[in-house]
Amino acid sequence: MGKRSAIIGLLMSLSLTLGAASGRTQASATLVVTCVDAAGQPLKDVTVLVMSLQVQKTFEAKSDKEGKAVFKKVDPGVYRVLGRRKGYEPVYREPIAVVAETETVLTLSLQPGEASKRLYFEDPALIQQANQFLQDGLQALQQQQFSEAEEKLAQFLKIAAFNAEGRFWYGVALAQQRKWDQGEKEIRMAVELNPNEPRYREVLDRLSEFRKRDELHEAGQRAMQNRDFKTAIAKFSELLALQPENTDVRYNLALAYANDGQYDKAIEIIDEAIRQRPQEAEYQRLKSQILEHKEYTTIQKANEILAEGDQLLREGKYHDALQKYETARAMVPREEPSIWFAIGRCYAGLQQTDKAIAAYQKAIELNPRKPEYHQALALIYLNEGRLDEAIRTYTEAYRQLGEPVDERLFELGQRLIQENKLDMAARVFEHVLELNPNHAESYYELGVYNFYSADKGRARALLTKYVEIGKDPKHLEDAKNILAVMERQARPRRR
Repeated sequence: MGKRSAIIGLLMSLSLTLGAASGRTQASATLVVTCVDAAGQPLKDVTVLVMSLQVQKTFEAKSDKEGKAVFKKVDPGVYRVLGRRKGYEPVYREPIAVVAETETVLTLSLQPGEASKRLYFEDPALIQQANQFLQDGLQALQQQQFSEAEEKLAQFLKIAAFNAEGRFWYGVALAQQRKWDQGEKEIRMAVELNPNEPRYREVLDRLSEFRKRDELHEAGQRAMQNRDFKTAIAKFSELLALQPENTDVRYNLALAYANDGQYDKAIEIIDEAIRQRPQEAEYQRLKSQILEHKEYTTIQKANEILAEGDQLLREGKYHDALQKYETARAMVPREEPSIWFAIGRCYAGLQQTDKAIAAYQKAIELNPRKPEYHQALALIYLNEGRLDEAIRTYTEAYRQLGEPVDERLFELGQRLIQENKLDMAARVFEHVLELNPNHAESYYELGVYNFYSADKGRARALLTKYVEIGKDPKHLEDAKNILAVMERQARPRRR
């Protein structure tokens, strides 16, 4: 963001003329002109002319032995004061503002020289040239073309060296280019030329403040370029204390805090700038960028913590891993299913079944297309003997994987047989037949199970169906043998 000129912000509201015409008033004023020589001693018999710059009116008097020429009942207005004496160069001051019911005091310091020397305002051509330089210089100041203003005002002062207003604006042009010492010297000279002009003293008094602001701004910008963000924060904070209403300073401070990783503080500061200037699109853009970087950085940090949790989980340190996962979950802006899945694994390791189930269910809710989430939940159901819930969950997992559900469930049933969980295996085979009534091997497994569980009628029907559609030679032979046994057992015995 560009830094708006602090001095122009103050001075462009002031008059850029040699003096605004004052309304006529019946109240008069007093002007006291003191004439001194090069050593500062009173100079007698100096012809002092007081010429109005607004109307055709001139006052004349000679200095007394104290070097004073007193003009009473002077109309308020803007004047040029000229002093001449034999053996001394003429000297003048302009513009001198005379205020009603006030005594205006002015000192003319005369240097040895030729008294007949012509001054610029006594030559119409020089007057026109000087006025043009002054007008061009002031216009360049208004347009913030400070280098051009310096050049034009310097040319004006070559002609009208004792013009206080030109000297003042020349100092301003220098200060705007950070030529602080030169600018202060010129403004101080304007004060000496016209000590009764309050604007000159006001700017002179505040020049050190303007200089400090500028130096703080430059120091902050240099620190930003050097990526020394803490120094930038310190400089911009000090600058903001001097200019609490300067929203551009708030912008720079927010940017420094954001680069230092202090995102919440940066958002707080840019929000205040937006409140003061809601129409400033650049402020809104910066806030969006800060929020994006905050989220990105937070996610990076959360990922580091998650990696630590994964290592602890692999080591079987479930409680420590759980703490890592919970910390990371609180950091990320959205619920992440992978974190909930990891939390479920921790609870499963800690034998906290209900919490593990809840965590797995949350992971599935957030991302139902992850088969490993379903499988983990199904396994914990299975271990808890909650077979129907396990079957439903396994079914969903196989569907997400795009695998044949009947075959995968049949394999689950076979695994349960190996674990000697025969009743549970039978229920799985029944579910397989619900999904696929032509799944031959399920008929065989269920037939054998029912034969040994003494449900001979159910066994006969299942094995008969297997003989019709089965393909496995060994199972076909076994089925037929079992059917034959059941047939013999069913015949009445002879006496």
